[in-house]
Amino acid sequence: MEWSVHVGCVEHIAARLDMRRLRGLPESGSKLAAILDLTAGLIEEYFGDITFSRCVYGNEFCEHLIPSPEKLHEVVKAADDAGLPVTFLTPYCSDAGIGALKPLFHLLSLNTVPAEVVFNDWGVLNLLRRDFPKLVPVQGRLMNKSLRDPRVTGVYVSSEGPGPALVSLRRSNLDCSSYTGFLAGMGVSSVELDNLPQGIDLGFADDGVKASVYFPFGFISTSRICMAAGLHYQKRDKFQPGAPCRHECQSHLLEYAYTNSPFPNRDQKFYLKGNSYFYAHTEEMLRLLFQQARAGLIERLIFQPELPMWE
Repeated sequence: MEWSVHVGCVEHIAARLDMRRLRGLPESGSKLAAILDLTAGLIEEYFGDITFSRCVYGNEFCEHLIPSPEKLHEVVKAADDAGLPVTFLTPYCSDAGIGALKPLFHLLSLNTVPAEVVFNDWGVLNLLRRDFPKLVPVQGRLMNKSLRDPRVTGVYVSSEGPGPALVSLRRSNLDCSSYTGFLAGMGVSSVELDNLPQGIDLGFADDGVKASVYFPFGFISTSRICMAAGLHYQKRDKFQPGAPCRHECQSHLLEYAYTNSPFPNRDQKFYLKGNSYFYAHTEEMLRLLFQQARAGLIERLIFQPELPMWE
């Protein structure tokens, strides 16, 4: 199994290759530091000392965070110097976003080692297949159709056991053989997933599909309308699509709790950063994920030491 780490800049590459240095990262913020400490401890328990052998860079959730060619070049060069192949993340895109990705794909296609490109938009996959056949397409986690609401899905784990409802909630569109056959026909043999609160069914691996799973954060939902971008607007102007972006997501994080939940999970938190909501993995979720990884059901684990909204 391969270990991969998500970085936001050149400086992260050297700093995050040593798992011991990831405990209590100051940039993670006090709200998230405990999650990283828990994750680091469980990795040590299940796997001992690990070595990251791949670098993930880019953003899946907002085309305003697509990096410049200069920044991508810096990261790719630093990753090459460290002996790490690169996986480049891309978001769902407008025509402007597609245009911004073209020079980045051209840059990646010049690299000696073929880079992976994670697509979360069918138009991006079309662009890759048509103009950049050297790049390796990987289906992103935003393309997976599964129930993601942690306010209720985790309840099934504690109340249902391995009943039919829980079995169904763990499935996704990847459990449809015609869909995985379609992906194979498009040259896609790998997919990225979230570790869902209710667990994930990895039965599609029997069809030859390779699975990569993110931890210790998962996304709940995302939108082209960004709450952070509207912080300075008058009420009547808030939540408008296409609002000017000043990258407010880089400095604002909102924490939510289920204070009116009918279930005994009122202390559970979820987070809004920019245009996307995220949840943190619980100890139970991490243990189940690591057990699946040790059983050989997962091709790659992707460690994200921060909520993935880097500029």
